[in-house]
Amino acid sequence: MKTKFNIEYLPMLAAFAAKQDVRYYLNGFHVKPHPEKGVILTATDGHCLVTIHDEDGFSDGEYIYPISKELVKAANKKHLPSIQNIFINDGVAMLTSIYDILDTFTTFEALDTQERKFITHIEFINPIDARYPNAGKLFKSRLSDENLKPASTIGMNVNLLSRLSKLNYCKINGAVLHLAEKNSLIAVMGLKKEIVAMIMPMTLDESERAHPADFVNFAGHQPVEQAPESATQTTSPEPEQSSAA
Repeated sequence: MKTKFNIEYLPMLAAFAAKQDVRYYLNGFHVKPHPEKGVILTATDGHCLVTIHDEDGFSDGEYIYPISKELVKAANKKHLPSIQNIFINDGVAMLTSIYDILDTFTTFEALDTQERKFITHIEFINPIDARYPNAGKLFKSRLSDENLKPASTIGMNVNLLSRLSKLNYCKINGAVLHLAEKNSLIAVMGLKKEIVAMIMPMTLDESERAHPADFVNFAGHQPVEQAPESATQTTSPEPEQSSAA
């Protein structure tokens, strides 16, 4: 059981994973090898979902890993040298500043004293034995061209929308937004478009779909209306015609 991925992705996965859900497998994140290069990381709580392609990652299989508060705290902590990745090897998770860790060592015991200085956090971690939701099926059903359509009114949980800010690791605040089938919102982010998030819409009744109240038409400074011209305006007398000689 060997997995490696960029440590910056762990807080993102933690923001989208469930917290103490009875569907225990949603409390962790899913990892699997990419068909061509790297790994695909996925987390969801059933209301929103994020999937990330780490081209430099590695996994020798498909796993669901739990996310401990200690691991996330250690990932967010500033270190010198900075942490490069998380390496999970046979039940042990290590945060390390060694970039190409797979070619450097395979077990913590194999490290000498000098090499252990590059490890900033270590803890036991065991995969969750369950079947993770088919996130790929969700994206396929919503990202086809015929399903990308405008909607007159949609509802979104603003707390779920705020999670998109957690994906801003590369300091690029923008995102490409797609309004997909059933009004789910899909955001594409990252320098290489390697981060894709999906947020499910709120259910609205007809009263909630109504237009905003009339007061919004009067917001802000209003121009002063011009008074209509008086119908009894006086006119200058016409000049008297001179009598014919």
